[in-house]
Amino acid sequence: MNASIPPPDDLLRLRDFAQSLAREAAAAITQGLAQAHRVTEKAPGDWCSALDAAIEQELRARIAHTFPTHQFWGEESDAGEPTRLDPDRYTWLIDPIDGSMNFLRGYPQYAVSIALLQGSEPIVGCVMDPVRGECFDAALGLGAQVNGTPLRVAHTAQLAQAVAATVFPKPTAAWMDLYLAELGACLRGCAGARRAGSMALELAYLAAGRVDVFWARGMGAWDAAAGRLLIQEAGGAFWTLDGEPWWRSRAVAASAPGVETLWQNLLQDAAQTLK
Repeated sequence: MNASIPPPDDLLRLRDFAQSLAREAAAAITQGLAQAHRVTEKAPGDWCSALDAAIEQELRARIAHTFPTHQFWGEESDAGEPTRLDPDRYTWLIDPIDGSMNFLRGYPQYAVSIALLQGSEPIVGCVMDPVRGECFDAALGLGAQVNGTPLRVAHTAQLAQAVAATVFPKPTAAWMDLYLAELGACLRGCAGARRAGSMALELAYLAAGRVDVFWARGMGAWDAAAGRLLIQEAGGAFWTLDGEPWWRSRAVAASAPGVETLWQNLLQDAAQTLK
């Protein structure tokens, strides 16, 4: 029998637990800046500090103690994508510092991203910004909030008035030409574009109505899981551009509902220019 979605009261308790994990990680980030100089380059343009790994191990231990039957999938310690999502179990997806390069350089745009999945669907999500003290969280069917204030996506209805957010590909990305075509179309078709280096925060900002559309290529499930639920619960749309399930996809997009079709068409038309 597949793992069932918990009742509302249990979902709220799980959401609060995820929030406590995120706040604990944020405190560790703030207190552990001295470890930031110990870094590893996982791939060109993709960095991990000793602090990333230490936080992930601490969160893994807390989850194992509290929920011993739950699975755990962390960006720093578990290689590859989470392809073993068990429909009979709950799985935690965690990115201890999304935006590691920003963190290592002192650029104040990074976040902790934590999500709990039932099978392959996020049922609890939390994105914590240690710099601004903003905690974005959501529970399936129970809405999304930031520091207790409900979130709703923007009401923008024209792409020319929409603010887009994105994450740049790694320098060696095989899909760079496709991404640049999409970026060019975005810059010509939207009111503006923002790139600050943390996908989790960009998705949270879309849920909060601060940006209207988003897309990225080359990101992982850890970066998307919590933000996907935030957007869903705030009334927005999230989809993949490569036809894969969201948790296996390497190309995702999201938008406020008023510009969803326009944004889909813009990205599709940009891809067609390379054929």
